Amino acid sequence: MLKIISYLIALIAFVLSTNSSSIEKVQSKFNNLNNFRSDFIQMSNNKVGLKGKFYFSKENNYRIELQNNIIISNGTTIWNYDKKRNRVVISNIEDDPLAFSLREYIFNYPLKCNTTEKKTDQNKIVITLKPKTDELNFKKAKLFLSDNYLINKIKVEDFNGSSFAFIFSNIKVDTDISPNLFQFINNSDAKIIDLR
Repeated sequence: MLKIISYLIALIAFVLSTNSSSIEKVQSKFNNLNNFRSDFIQMSNNKVGLKGKFYFSKENNYRIELQNNIIISNGTTIWNYDKKRNRVVISNIEDDPLAFSLREYIFNYPLKCNTTEKKTDQNKIVITLKPKTDELNFKKAKLFLSDNYLINKIKVEDFNGSSFAFIFSNIKVDTDISPNLFQFINNSDAKIIDLR
């Protein structure tokens, strides 16, 4: 599950940092915002998998709220709260193989992809990303942009032929998001597993 979420973030970052004119507009928009939030649906091989909410705040803060998990990072530490088991696993971001830095994805990873851009029949922009080597965790990704250069869908194909799609809705930019949203506060008797 976390691997799929990591794909999501990686692909958001890829679309923000390639060299096409549409990407430059998306990157500029991203650089000028302080935060965003959205609802999302993750599909695996055309079947609905996860539904939840995604929050991001500069520089590398994120929060993912799923039915049974909440994943939070302040850019240094990751808290993964499992509601069913009532436990929190805490790790350093550099020690977690599924962790990410949105800034790193935006400015470093695009050099590892070939990108193409086209318009659909509905005059929407679709960007295709193909890694130059097998170093990255996917074979191909398609990113669908809205009229105002926000990402509203990402479709990923991995090396095994499986596909994942992430559909974003109700995207809100620069809203009043508390910094506390990106810190885990244990208000229960949750078991703490600290791997730092």
